[in-house]
Amino acid sequence: MSRSVQILVSLLISAAALWFSVHGVDLGNFWNDLASARAVWLGPMVVFAALALWLRALRWRVLLEGVGPLGDSSVFYATCIGFMGNMVLPLRAGEAIKPLVIARDGRISMPAALATVAIERLLDMIMLGLFAGITLLLVPAGEFLRVAAQTIVAIVVLAIVMLIVVIRYSGWIEGWTHRIAGRLPRLLGHFVREGAHGFLRGVAALRDVRTLATVFVYSGLIWLAAVFGFVTGALALEIAAPLIPLGFATTVVVAAAVSVPSAPGFIGVFWAGAEIALGMFGIPKSMGFTFGVLNWLVQMVVIISLGMWSLSRLNLSLGDVKAAPGPAASER
Repeated sequence: MSRSVQILVSLLISAAALWFSVHGVDLGNFWNDLASARAVWLGPMVVFAALALWLRALRWRVLLEGVGPLGDSSVFYATCIGFMGNMVLPLRAGEAIKPLVIARDGRISMPAALATVAIERLLDMIMLGLFAGITLLLVPAGEFLRVAAQTIVAIVVLAIVMLIVVIRYSGWIEGWTHRIAGRLPRLLGHFVREGAHGFLRGVAALRDVRTLATVFVYSGLIWLAAVFGFVTGALALEIAAPLIPLGFATTVVVAAAVSVPSAPGFIGVFWAGAEIALGMFGIPKSMGFTFGVLNWLVQMVVIISLGMWSLSRLNLSLGDVKAAPGPAASER
């Protein structure tokens, strides 16, 4: 599928989600509810959004250290810049921008760094399954949520099995990948070889019990930061619902919603996910929309602000990062 078609599909999905979000919403109530949000809880919302980024940077550093020496590489800056890229660029371009920033100092190649991002997504998938299971225990779920959660758990179990297989047969897989890379054009072969090497080195590092425990602790804390971010959002709007179950349900449903292709900033899908989650607790759709928009605004402000600050610290622009693949990528 061409890039243009992918962008078009993403825009159509966001448009459909946006229609779903605003359909039947009383915009007067929306503005009133948003304006009456308790400012005292906005600070904690900002803290939890920033904390999640910091924890993601700590987890990514552990994975990168399994691939090669990092030195003074700015993992936190790269994380913030990457998430900002997801908010302002199409097709989650920030996922590729993160490793580009890391690769600039020449210590780790861009394909190897990108492979560690794939491991991050795998860890997030596992945590999504775990949190979906917890949500089923906390929320009197309808049939739709139950089937969706069971599907997520099944996918996660499959992902864990695949991870175990990769760890067990990493040497054979790398040799097989190198043979394939040798038959490809030079540049593509280099990317395949370095990407496979980075992924397998990162996965191999998880054989160490301490490393494995560390990345899973960070993963759990990342997702708990999201839960409590939504909890503080509910407190800001004085939503009458059990807060912890609401936080878990919103985290799972919104995470599932933003995983589908969508416009930059997850426009539409984020709000639709929040409405669906709050609907489980009998919250009116107008309040669900307000809740989704409030949380989305806070996360947008935090992520873009930290991303811009990180670019300024590195004396870069998004254009600079996208134009420079990094010396490691070109030399190996």
